[in-house]
Amino acid sequence: MTFLKSIFTATMAAIAVFVLTGPGTAQELDLTKESTYDQILEWANEPLNTSEYKKDGKLKIGVSAGYLSNAWINFTAQMIKYEASLHPEIEEIKITDAGFNPTKQAADIDDLLTSGVDAILFWPVDEKAIMPALKKAHDQGVVTINIGYNFMRDPSVTSNAYVNQWGYTEQVVDQFIDSLDGKGKIIAMLPIAGSSAAVVQLAVLKQKLEDYPDMELLSAEYGDWDRAKAKQLTENLLQRFPQIDGAFSPAGQMSMGIYEAFDEAGRLDELTLSPGDDYNGWVKLVANEGKWGSVTSGLEVGRAAVKQAVDILTGAPTTTAIVVPTRYLEPEEAKTLYEADRPDDWFKTDLPAEYLPQ
Repeated sequence: MTFLKSIFTATMAAIAVFVLTGPGTAQELDLTKESTYDQILEWANEPLNTSEYKKDGKLKIGVSAGYLSNAWINFTAQMIKYEASLHPEIEEIKITDAGFNPTKQAADIDDLLTSGVDAILFWPVDEKAIMPALKKAHDQGVVTINIGYNFMRDPSVTSNAYVNQWGYTEQVVDQFIDSLDGKGKIIAMLPIAGSSAAVVQLAVLKQKLEDYPDMELLSAEYGDWDRAKAKQLTENLLQRFPQIDGAFSPAGQMSMGIYEAFDEAGRLDELTLSPGDDYNGWVKLVANEGKWGSVTSGLEVGRAAVKQAVDILTGAPTTTAIVVPTRYLEPEEAKTLYEADRPDDWFKTDLPAEYLPQ
């Protein structure tokens, strides 16, 4: 495991327990309960009083990136830049990269505050570690907006632009079960152990399987969003289990590793995969196979966060959070996302050429 992957594993584990801090004692939210996400949605739909944040004149936006080292995040950053370019009231946007270092991210937020930004958009390495810096921003009247798949509710976090992990996973699981006609022996390939994504995905899968007694979860493995590791883990599972009817894996790059392991074992004809995301390598596989489909990953959170910042800073009515929807794409539609002249590590977007990641 590389040094960067080691940091990534550690930091993702650090944010696995969703912490709600607010007036009084901090509360832990149980990510394995659907009711948690119902509560979050209620909070998200609450009206936000923007009058206290309203600014006159040009706006300066800061972006505190916990990391900028994978395709999805890089596209998110470019989405932010592009959306900012569409708003003449935004005169400047600054992006910092903490490189998975929570101490540096806190320092980055301080630097952005010193530079005089009106809003800070961020995706955290570690929520707890940057909370003092966010509180400082809040106390100075600076808007703070959390971006991604997690939701933060705290007086120091003005708003969120997020993807509902529970709903996203349900879309994947429902299509997967349907494609297996509600029966068979399956494996699950999850992200980093302890991460919120892994916790939620396994919880949703197990809850759904309770209604399908003819389906059996043989094993749940953790592929770290890594194609090679997912392939190796699947090779081991293929040796252990003479029958595997399906593999659950919402992450396209891990699904590709699963596919390769089954193919090399000569057992591809028995494999049903769950829909992956809109990762280019995955939608290429969907295009070639003509099955499985895709669930969009909510890449638009970056643009949604910029729009939310503008609404708040101009005093426009809005809600406490923006929920970016995802949807299932049938194979015929999913394959249209494949861009043959791009690498696997890519996402199809409507970004102009000058804003595409380099």
